[in-house]
Amino acid sequence: MIEKNSKNISLPKDTGYHLFSNLEGWYSFAYLNGDKGGRYALMASFFRVGELEFLKGHYLIYTLIDLNKETKLNYSIIDSKLKRNLITMYLPFYLLQRPGNTRMWKQYKRLLFGQIPSPHYLMKKVTIKGSPTELIYGDNSLSFYGEREVSFLVHLIEKDTEINLQFTPAKPMSLIGGDGKPDGLYYYSFTKNIVQGQIRTKKEIENVKGQGWFDHQWGRDYGLLTGIGWNWFGLQLNDGRELLINEWRSSKSKETLSPMANLIGTEGLLRFTKNVSLQEMRYWQSPETQAIYPIEWQIGIPEFSMKLHIKAVFPNQEMPIIGPLQAIWEGTCVLSGQEILPNKKISSLDGKGFMELVGYLL
Repeated sequence: MIEKNSKNISLPKDTGYHLFSNLEGWYSFAYLNGDKGGRYALMASFFRVGELEFLKGHYLIYTLIDLNKETKLNYSIIDSKLKRNLITMYLPFYLLQRPGNTRMWKQYKRLLFGQIPSPHYLMKKVTIKGSPTELIYGDNSLSFYGEREVSFLVHLIEKDTEINLQFTPAKPMSLIGGDGKPDGLYYYSFTKNIVQGQIRTKKEIENVKGQGWFDHQWGRDYGLLTGIGWNWFGLQLNDGRELLINEWRSSKSKETLSPMANLIGTEGLLRFTKNVSLQEMRYWQSPETQAIYPIEWQIGIPEFSMKLHIKAVFPNQEMPIIGPLQAIWEGTCVLSGQEILPNKKISSLDGKGFMELVGYLL
């Protein structure tokens, strides 16, 4: 497998953390089949947040989804530095702009009095290592290995759940946007990984294998504090290609900004376009937060001759988030659609992936 670098991004240099960033995240998801009949999906994100290196806070969120039962388990942990950043900087700035947000005031007061909003809890220690890169968040870790640090091990553990997975890329690195910097943030992906490992639940231990996705983004951004959210789709087509589709959205004007689509071919060649139309088709309202999320979409990509229909596998995949976001919809989706081939024939499309709807409570 040949890796492609650019003037913006090269590996293994950029696998690890970046000092100048105030926001950095390592994101992965996987669809997994177990040797005892289990069908699972997993999403995990390791974040570093803060203005100065010695003040950087750390945040881990992950979700284990049982696809057979259509249920989910959400886990979220923060460190004391992130808590301090929220209290002294990010929440005061947010509340100055939105003084009437009673939900956010309640969270701020709880943090001031030393309470961590459920289901979050405080991790005891964070260690970041380099050469090779390893992120150790409490008892959880993301450990890269190999000459270019493109493969990794993810270890996640809770009281009744333990997950150990190995991700091995099956395609070269994709520079999102064509150059790895589509909208101000640096962004690369490995959109197809072979995944294998083990999941332990309260009920049993199951060996699992399947296919996964990995993203790494970093840079300086304050969109979440100013009311900017996004709709993101990481889609794995059954014909061996992948689609990464994203649009920014303003919570105030409800307008969408800078839509983009990245089509990664079977050999890893990336095509990029900003000529994308996204239309909301069906909604679900959270009984917990009252947020209304669009969980079914029609997406048109004229440059790729594609029309897609994307819908959630099941509606209730909302996840609590500490800080201004309050909650996001992050979960499994399926796609169908059509593509007009060069010979003018119409080919059907199908696949699955993850959908991320952010900023619906800002």
